[in-house]
Amino acid sequence: MQRLSANGAEFEYETAGTGEPLVLIHGSIIGESFTPLLKESALTDRYQVTNYARRGFLGSSRHNGPFSLAQQAADALAVIQHVAGGRAHVAGHSYGAATAIQLALDTPGAVHSLMLLEPPMPVPSAEALFANVPALAAMYGSGDGAGAIDAFLTIVVGADYRAGADKNLAPGWFERSVADVDAFFQVELGALGEWQFTEELAHRISQPVLSILGGESSQFFVEGHALLQQWMPQTAAFVLPGATHGLQMQNPRALAEAMVAFLSRNSMFAGTRA
Repeated sequence: MQRLSANGAEFEYETAGTGEPLVLIHGSIIGESFTPLLKESALTDRYQVTNYARRGFLGSSRHNGPFSLAQQAADALAVIQHVAGGRAHVAGHSYGAATAIQLALDTPGAVHSLMLLEPPMPVPSAEALFANVPALAAMYGSGDGAGAIDAFLTIVVGADYRAGADKNLAPGWFERSVADVDAFFQVELGALGEWQFTEELAHRISQPVLSILGGESSQFFVEGHALLQQWMPQTAAFVLPGATHGLQMQNPRALAEAMVAFLSRNSMFAGTRA
């Protein structure tokens, strides 16, 4: 692992491969969820892939108070400046995909292309999904962080969420997620509630976009996948077989191959667009 200092914080990161830079922005709960992609030679043989831990996760700095998605995007920009000279392909998962979207809005010159793995979108089924939050927050508030994480992952990934994670993440991933649970309940839920992403804002994003949906993901993510394509007509779509919301942990090889196919059509040097 390597470290960088930016925006008053320390960030832990790892880079694999050579070629055009690709920066990965992980979602909530599991800070190491993107690490399986660093082992996929289809991706790292052609791209310099950087996976960093956001604030509150793994070896990066903790939060000192409320922290918006715009501030998360500023951290992502600092990583891009450090490892890629200021411009990179960007992939984000879930909350990390929302961060990637905000980064493209705030600093479009830093984002050459955008790969979005099931971001939280303002769709009709969102109300039903987030109706689970008070019960999860109560569980966390009672001191049962492990129970809150188990319940959350069961809802968004599925009852067998451990299968893919145990297979493709390093042992102890669940315990490390419990150690980082404060970031989700104390910071990210509030930041996500305040985040605004509208059709008007979406029209400001001109970069090539790839929306990636798990083939077995829930209605919330299916609706979000469709809305991304509606709001940003330049969006290419890919459905990842055998996956729910834990896409990169459940089928990393097929995900890496899909990413390479998209990136090769949108080279930083060729100037092509999907």
